[in-house]
Amino acid sequence: MTAVTLVDDLEVNDPGVEAVVVTASDGNTFTSKKFGDVRTAQATLQEDTTTLSIPISCAISGGVVTLHCTGLSSTKVALELRGKL
Repeated sequence: MTAVTLVDDLEVNDPGVEAVVVTASDGNTFTSKKFGDVRTAQATLQEDTTTLSIPISCAISGGVVTLHCTGLSSTKVALELRGKL
């Protein structure tokens, strides 16, 4: 699995939330720096794109989130993770 490229690590005043902006392609992974156990992940596109045919889905395994979206290629994505410290 190829890791996403971190663009910005956003400051969040909630200890149960990690927020980042990454550049991602289909199948890329993000490893949480804050949580050993990610419970939920929400991904939002940060660029206009007409090539995507389905929404982004997130597969979670421990502290690793894998982004899946047909056509996603080097696109900025905001990730909001909730987890357990």
